[in-house]
Amino acid sequence: MAENGFTLGVVLMGLGGVVAGLAGISLPEGQRLGALFSLIAGAGVGFVTLGIGALSDPYGEPNGTVFFLGSRFGFLTVCGTVWLARRRATGRP
Repeated sequence: MAENGFTLGVVLMGLGGVVAGLAGISLPEGQRLGALFSLIAGAGVGFVTLGIGALSDPYGEPNGTVFFLGSRFGFLTVCGTVWLARRRATGRP
């Protein structure tokens, strides 16, 4: 999984950018920064996961699985925050 973990992690980071970009296009004017904040939140979650994974590794370096998990959690964070931004923009309770 180590080699595939890095590749799949990069794919998920790209998909997160696509999701945020599409959200930025679809959000109404004045609320488009929500897409940027989604990317920032996703990157933060990914970096935190990488840091925790590096601390738990005996060599102090994250492996492919940890990189994939960080990318996965970051992607899910982007999707969740985009959903919140869309919900807020449409005025749904």
